[in-house]
Amino acid sequence: MQTTPFFKEATAREVRTMKLWIGANIAVILFCASWLACTFTVVGLPLPYLMAALLAGYFLADFSSGAVHWAMDTWFDERTMGRAIAITREHHTHPHHVYGFLENASFGSAPSAVVFGFAAAVTALCPVSAATWTLMLLWLISSVCLLFGMHFHNLAHKPARSAIMRLAQRLHLVCPPAHHWVHHHNQTIHYCVVNGWANYLCDGLHVWRGLERLIGPITGIVPRSDDNAWQQQYRQTGVLSGPPRQTR
Repeated sequence: MQTTPFFKEATAREVRTMKLWIGANIAVILFCASWLACTFTVVGLPLPYLMAALLAGYFLADFSSGAVHWAMDTWFDERTMGRAIAITREHHTHPHHVYGFLENASFGSAPSAVVFGFAAAVTALCPVSAATWTLMLLWLISSVCLLFGMHFHNLAHKPARSAIMRLAQRLHLVCPPAHHWVHHHNQTIHYCVVNGWANYLCDGLHVWRGLERLIGPITGIVPRSDDNAWQQQYRQTGVLSGPPRQTR
């Protein structure tokens, strides 16, 4: 059985695509931060509201990481998303395989740049108020956390962690290892990986199962059918497999 990441090397085209999405998400972050800085004195948001907005943004970031994770695990395959899906599947069978910054950052940056970039643009067109300032703060925090979301996730698999990081994980400010390992035992729950807060709500209310019951009949796609077939093949052969790789 292989002990090194199967999909370790990215092609030149994949590297360019990852850099493009990361750059787009960083542009969204800079836009949100600039808008907030320019309008802060106009709004004058009280400290309690500011703290509430920060917590709400951190929760939204965790939920967003779960939505991305759920979509990749449930609906997509290597034919549609290629290496990103291959890496995700490999991680489920080899949890300690770690990839570089480009892979980690691009997973969350692509949906973040599209969703929160659009949300930030719409918010900026609205009159400046406490509501719009709070919304822009939500988009900023979510974009930043999705940029580094997979790094948060990797910390749950890292055996050697600093005392500060272990404390943050015990306080659930960063996703704790024991909390995330639930997903590796049951890959239909605990998708949220930034801090894990949203898992209690999403799993308790069966949010993902409800969406699957809604989307499945409309699209005709059976949730996780391709992933289940891949996992079954891996269990039978012990070989990580994927589609033919491009060489350039």
